[in-house]
Amino acid sequence: MRVPSGIARRVGLLLFCLGLGMAAATASFAKTTLKVAVVIPEGSAWVKVLEEMVAEIRTRTQGELDFIIYPGGVSGDEADVLRKMQANRLQAAGLSGVGLGIVLPEIRVLESPLLWSGDDAVDMVRERMFDTFAAAFEKKGFTLLGFTEGGWVYLFSARDISRPEQFRSCKMWLWQGDRTAELFLNTSGVRTTPLHVADVNTGLETGMIDSFYAPPLAAVAFQWYVRVRYLLDLPITNATAALLMNKKSMEALPADHQKILRSVARQYCQKLVALTRRDNREAMAILKTQGLQVVTPTAELAREIEDNARKTYARSIPDPFPQALFEQVERIAIEARGAAKEKSGRN
Repeated sequence: MRVPSGIARRVGLLLFCLGLGMAAATASFAKTTLKVAVVIPEGSAWVKVLEEMVAEIRTRTQGELDFIIYPGGVSGDEADVLRKMQANRLQAAGLSGVGLGIVLPEIRVLESPLLWSGDDAVDMVRERMFDTFAAAFEKKGFTLLGFTEGGWVYLFSARDISRPEQFRSCKMWLWQGDRTAELFLNTSGVRTTPLHVADVNTGLETGMIDSFYAPPLAAVAFQWYVRVRYLLDLPITNATAALLMNKKSMEALPADHQKILRSVARQYCQKLVALTRRDNREAMAILKTQGLQVVTPTAELAREIEDNARKTYARSIPDPFPQALFEQVERIAIEARGAAKEKSGRN
């Protein structure tokens, strides 16, 4: 039976329109899955907050944007993770200051020893400098989603290191690739042994090292504390961390998804900072109940560490950070100290 040509044309047009509609619907609901890696083990605050973040992003994008989280260092160390991000095998990662410094060496200015007077100062500099560092990461091919932190870094040792000669004679672990810590410890005359994070326990067991630096939370999480007896009650710096994303992967997302991702990630990074500070306080309490002795540095050692911190600033210019950047950050640190003193005076 021959179909009249007018009907055939109308049916063809209808099918064509239906096809366009189906294609548009398919494009509209296409799902993008991003892979994100963190060194921190599953069950930690880092991973739990990331899971909450992913759930909110999934909901706000109607399931069009999702994540797979790879915790516990299963994707390798931070150098491995960055290589995989550049190859687009991973799209995002939670990185420490050491990992961030591989991409952007000047970011390590935020971990300059003894520069920060407390949490308020750290919050102030991250807020004021966020756009500056975000723009610098963009030039390197990465998107800064938000700052987090590891917490205040203390010195742990199997021996009492509260006096200058004791401190200089310890065998200190150096995180392999941590140029900032290396410069400070070398300036202080301390012997160091570079090891990956995964090898610290072995180093402590074999006596290759007898000391390490870390936030209390890391000392507990990695079980390093069981092989030392002392903690020097002088926070050296605040360990910077951040959530970083491959720029190309970000730009491949629809504009509305980019906006949601940036906004939600920044919000959850701030939440993670608060949780990390809480967990570090709890970890410090655990260390004390487990018999770790918290020792106060002698006045002589405190002065020596402060002098070596200032020498470290000078030796860090112009590599890894320029003079102008350090002065900008230092001005914020000084302003924060003044605000803290004023607040203390009112109380």
